[in-house]
Amino acid sequence: MKCRKCHAEIPDDSKFCCQCGAEQNPARSRRTRGNGQGCAIKRGRTWTAVWTTEIYPDGEEKKIHQKRKWKGGFATKREALAYAAAPVEEVESPTLRNYWTGWSKSDMLDLSKSKQTAFNIAWNKLEPLAGKRMDAITINMLQDCIDDKAPTYYPAKDMKTLLSHLYTRAVAEGSARTNLAQFIRLPPLDEKELQPFTEIELHKLWDAYEKGDRIIGCVLLMIYTGMMPGELCQFEPDMVQWDKNEIVGCGLKTKKRKETPIVFPDLLAPVLQNLIETSNGRKYVVGMNRWTFYEEYHAALQRAGVRDLPPYSCRHTTATALALGNNVAPSVIQKVMRHTKFSTTQRYIHPDTADAVAAVNTLK
Repeated sequence: MKCRKCHAEIPDDSKFCCQCGAEQNPARSRRTRGNGQGCAIKRGRTWTAVWTTEIYPDGEEKKIHQKRKWKGGFATKREALAYAAAPVEEVESPTLRNYWTGWSKSDMLDLSKSKQTAFNIAWNKLEPLAGKRMDAITINMLQDCIDDKAPTYYPAKDMKTLLSHLYTRAVAEGSARTNLAQFIRLPPLDEKELQPFTEIELHKLWDAYEKGDRIIGCVLLMIYTGMMPGELCQFEPDMVQWDKNEIVGCGLKTKKRKETPIVFPDLLAPVLQNLIETSNGRKYVVGMNRWTFYEEYHAALQRAGVRDLPPYSCRHTTATALALGNNVAPSVIQKVMRHTKFSTTQRYIHPDTADAVAAVNTLK
């Protein structure tokens, strides 16, 4: 017969080849593990389980490929083989992006458009942490991201508020133990207090209007109604309800301001009528965009001889005059200003020392 390995001629009853030494009838080892049960590899003092998760063909090379997973740390080969035969698939922890995707398509849609925009901007700033697992994010990681992306108060506050919304969901589902956003430190608020126009300045503004300055008429409209510059620029003639002293439909930003009519006093009605008549049939009463109006506004204040205060000082003048000059109830001032909370209205009221002296003089 011929050797099964080197094919040399050897006696028929030979167990080994006299040329190469190969065993002619080796005992076949019994296979104890079937296909698809994985294998075990020894690495150092521990064993690693290896198993196949996917088998797929390669169209170009016409070969079959396997996608495998590994898990080490087993003390014995038996333990590694047992795990490879029946691996426990670990569920990956949700990432910050997972919770943003869910929240932005549900709860965020209930907020105003301006808030949605603010939170979209805040999310873009949180992008470095978007792919991190919720259970792997630390307070320092959150703080470093905010310090780097939002050095000023309000952008940082938006990021912190957004994170708080996302952590509320994560804690409810068990992906985070606590709301880490509460530990974030915000930059100091460096906000200069806006000043209202004084009574003398109001007289000067009325004088300038009486001399035919139309832009000053727009300034008086903001002062005596609490209208914002953006609302003024989208104010249309047919929004006025003369019998109710209301302007309906040009509210901006918050749901409260959109739903609550802007009220105007009787003394402003002639000014309002004049602004509409001089708009020459244009869709909007002012007839210019906000930035052009800002330029005209500052030039008009200079012509009137008053301080060059920003447009929002008109709204602050409204609240201050109602609170200090006319002793109007706080709830009514809040209604005029169209604020959801009176704490917001309080920021628009600016008493000075003379007002404080007048107040204490009322004591008995």
